[in-house]
Amino acid sequence: MFKVTVKGGTLSQKEIEEYIFYTKKRYGTVLPEQLEIILELDGDFVNITYDPPMRFGAFRATDYLVNDTEKLNASKYAEQQDKIPNTI
Repeated sequence: MFKVTVKGGTLSQKEIEEYIFYTKKRYGTVLPEQLEIILELDGDFVNITYDPPMRFGAFRATDYLVNDTEKLNASKYAEQQDKIPNTI
């Protein structure tokens, strides 16, 4: 599993789980095992960094391209998760 580090304060377990869910939604449900999610509290904001850094890619969802899975609606997001990559 991956490691979560909180800097600059404390977060409840529910808040930490929400940031993990956010990461899975943004980068896919299968995350690298050696991933460290670093949550740095900055007043009312939380800065999220990853070690090793996560990379962005372009995703084709039916007829359009997006650079972030957050921009997909629920059905397009489910379609993206169900896709099987071409390994050839």
